[in-house]
Amino acid sequence: MKSKLIIICLLLSSSLTEMMGQITYRSNHPEQFFERGKEMFDNANYAGCIDQLEQFKKKSNQADLLQEADYMIAVSAYETNNPGTVARLERFVEKYPWSRHLYKIRFLIANSYFFNAAYNEAVEAYMEIDMDRLSTDDQEDYCYRLGVSYMKTGRLNEARPLFEALEAISQKYADPALYYTTYIAYVDGRYDEAMEGFKKFENNPEFGEPSLYYMAQIYFIKGDFAQVIQLGEKLLNTYPNNEFNTEVCRLLGESYYAQGNDSKAIGYLKQYVANEPKPLRSSLYKLGVAQYRVGDYKGAIAQLSKTTGKDDMLTQNAYLYLGLSYLKIMDKKNAQLAFEMASNVAYDLQVQEVAMFNYALLVHENAFSPFSESVVIFEKLLNTFPQTRFADQVNDYLVEVYLTSKNYKVALASINKIKHPSTRILQAKQRILFQLGTEAFANADFQQAKKYFSDAMIIGNYDPEVKAQAYFWRAECNYRIEDYTQAVSDYRTYLSTTNRKNDDIYALAQYDLGYAYYKQNNFADAMRWFLRAAESSAQLDKRVVADAYNRVGDCYFSSRNFSQAESYYNRAVEVLPDAADYGLYQKGFVAGLQRDYPTKIAALDRLISTYPNSEYIDDALFEKGRTYVQLENSMQAEAAFQRLLSEFPQSPVSRKAGVQLGLLYFNQNDLDKAISAYKKVVSSYPGSDEARVAVQDLKSVYLEKNDVAGYADYVRSLGGTVQFAAGEQDSLTYLAAEKLYMRNQLTEAERSLNNYLQSFENGAFSNNAHYYLGCIYFDAKKNGQALTEFEKVLQVPNNKFEETALARVAEIYFLNQDYAKAKERFSSLNIKAQSASNKLAAKLGLLRTSSLMKQNSDVVLAANDLLSDSKLSPEYINEARFERAMALFNEGHADKAVADWEALSKDPRNMFGAQSVYRLAQFKFDNGQPAEAEKLITDFIEAGTSHQYWLARGFILLADIYLKAGDKFQAKQYLMSLKNNYKGDDDIAGMIEDRLKKTEE
Repeated sequence: MKSKLIIICLLLSSSLTEMMGQITYRSNHPEQFFERGKEMFDNANYAGCIDQLEQFKKKSNQADLLQEADYMIAVSAYETNNPGTVARLERFVEKYPWSRHLYKIRFLIANSYFFNAAYNEAVEAYMEIDMDRLSTDDQEDYCYRLGVSYMKTGRLNEARPLFEALEAISQKYADPALYYTTYIAYVDGRYDEAMEGFKKFENNPEFGEPSLYYMAQIYFIKGDFAQVIQLGEKLLNTYPNNEFNTEVCRLLGESYYAQGNDSKAIGYLKQYVANEPKPLRSSLYKLGVAQYRVGDYKGAIAQLSKTTGKDDMLTQNAYLYLGLSYLKIMDKKNAQLAFEMASNVAYDLQVQEVAMFNYALLVHENAFSPFSESVVIFEKLLNTFPQTRFADQVNDYLVEVYLTSKNYKVALASINKIKHPSTRILQAKQRILFQLGTEAFANADFQQAKKYFSDAMIIGNYDPEVKAQAYFWRAECNYRIEDYTQAVSDYRTYLSTTNRKNDDIYALAQYDLGYAYYKQNNFADAMRWFLRAAESSAQLDKRVVADAYNRVGDCYFSSRNFSQAESYYNRAVEVLPDAADYGLYQKGFVAGLQRDYPTKIAALDRLISTYPNSEYIDDALFEKGRTYVQLENSMQAEAAFQRLLSEFPQSPVSRKAGVQLGLLYFNQNDLDKAISAYKKVVSSYPGSDEARVAVQDLKSVYLEKNDVAGYADYVRSLGGTVQFAAGEQDSLTYLAAEKLYMRNQLTEAERSLNNYLQSFENGAFSNNAHYYLGCIYFDAKKNGQALTEFEKVLQVPNNKFEETALARVAEIYFLNQDYAKAKERFSSLNIKAQSASNKLAAKLGLLRTSSLMKQNSDVVLAANDLLSDSKLSPEYINEARFERAMALFNEGHADKAVADWEALSKDPRNMFGAQSVYRLAQFKFDNGQPAEAEKLITDFIEAGTSHQYWLARGFILLADIYLKAGDKFQAKQYLMSLKNNYKGDDDIAGMIEDRLKKTEE
């Protein structure tokens, strides 16, 4: 059985081998590949078709069949969505431009673009096809696909006739064509036609969903909000995953908003905002308003803040509701800013009027009017809306605004526009003039301050206390400008009219009145008022009380009532032991006049040991030396004079001490030491009166030595350095010129002094002549000629005019902006000056020139020197502190400047205080303390200042603070407020625009 099966298998194997050989031979023929490929093509086996036809192309060179093969391959690639389909189809067109399949291939190219959503390319491809060459089915596809491509590229007018044709003739595309023609009608605004079309698709499985959505849109556009709500909620319930649902939520929210159903509106609009990356500003606005109406003010602020990016009516309305919302949460500062924004545009006049009124009220209520908005805004409201229903309220508030405005110049200008001011307005004007006066005084502009105070008095007696205080401050101005007679009159008027008789100003007025009399050498009246002031010690600083007692002592001293003088010097020491140096000096001096020399020396020694830095040390040493001379204690006298000459060589009393020392040695018959001492005076102080005395005394010493020739040689060696003798003609010519100068006959004096110098170039009085000529030229503002004359005075060292000449030369160089030379002269003046006014001028000059030359370390030294003076006036204290702070800041030590900025920032009325607030806030911001910086600036804004530039810089800093915190909305509010209200002509505008760009990033 087994062997039989084997034989059958062998026979079958032989037959199959023969058959396979025959099949293989036939199947490898090229036409067979073509036939199988075509068969597969007809059967839609496109992948197999491509394989067989590619084999055919490798083996055949039959042109017709190869074209057909390429055609079927291209079509098969299209049908299988082969990645290189378009390229393959285009290669066919290039290879066979006359092929009978050309239109079919072009159609497939267009279809490829269409199905790949390349609609612009699809349109171009379809337009290259002659539709009549396509089959009927292809023609319908062509019209539909071209129509859709037109729609997708926004060419609706070109799409519409294609869809209308399909709607009429095509069964395949009848519904889509109708839908698209309906959609085009919707887009074109033919809503009735569109609504009729969409209704036909309400239950259509393919187009029902979008049709309902567009119907809702049409109802919304037409304002049929009930239908919108019905359709919208049906859409959300029926199609929970609809791509249009976010927009449906908007339609529902805004429809409920229109119907006044705020809670429903809020719910849907919140869904819309949460799911829409770029929600419509109008929807955000409606959501914000709805939240405001239900009491969600913070939510309202959050939404409304997002709608203010454009300059339009929506923004104006949003700012109005923002202002109302901020008011509800008691954030009046931001409410004011928001109302301001709404009031600055006129898209909606009713909104503008309401916003402007609310803005004005808040400005008035908050006293937050940094750029005088409080006055300007009320005026603007009345001018813009002359028939406003708020007119009566505005007029009442305007009076109050004048009194609360911090920019008093603008308030005064506004009042001056009123033709018939009421009593309340005049009262406000009187107070404003007074405030302007105090501002000018704080800025050391005493002449302008005096004018304001005078104007405040002239108005009348509308506010008696303000008028009285104006007298006090005008008296202060007169005192500062050295008009002591008028100062006395004003102080007395103040003291007789004010009701504030128990405060520090009243006590200070008594003290200052005492000084005004004292400066006029009216010691009796001065003493009386100093005593009254001292008795008001509860209201005055101890330093002032001690100074008052010292001046009483001086008054008694001047009348030679030494015991009483000493008594009051003692009282000054009792009041203020730490500043008793002057009292001790005067006590010692009085004791000397009473020939109580031990008491005098004890007082002077106590002064020297207890107050080594006192300004009276040099005088104390001189008086001590003189006292020991009188006690015939030559050793102690010599020691005192030598110490004085060693430690204070520039002091005027040192020159006297040198002469005293020479006389001391002469009396001791130590002639060589006497000669040495006198010669030292001559060489050290050649232009001084003491040098002239020393030369004359030397004559006696040389005669005592019987060395007349030695004296003559010495005198000849001096040349003209010391002019100790004057000829008769020299003296008479000079004295005539001097007399003219003293009579204030300056033209004649100038001519006579010049004549004298021409006749006696090196005369005994040439230095005097140069000095008086310098004074004449200086007073006439001929600074160049004055400088020449004063410089000649300074060529003779230590002459009696040296101090004043130094002061004038330094001032002229400063006015000429030659700060290096000015500083050099101020430095010399600081060493040599004896008068308080010149000492102060020297120290201020060193401070100012060092600052202008940016020599920061010298600025700090000069400021420290000034601030060491306990009697320094407040305006100079402010200047020294400020310059020191800026020098430290410029050197990179801002942390060391903080203390000065903090002290100065307490009074932003003056320039130093205003700038210091900004500098301190900027420092805080730069060092990671934005909250502290913000508080400093907001307090600054509320306090107000006339120095608007630094206030504007504060606004810029606030914007920086908010920008850094990511609060672009608030930053923009401050910037826009600054832009609208600040009128300065400087760099602020550029800063505003730079920050505004950042709010838009």
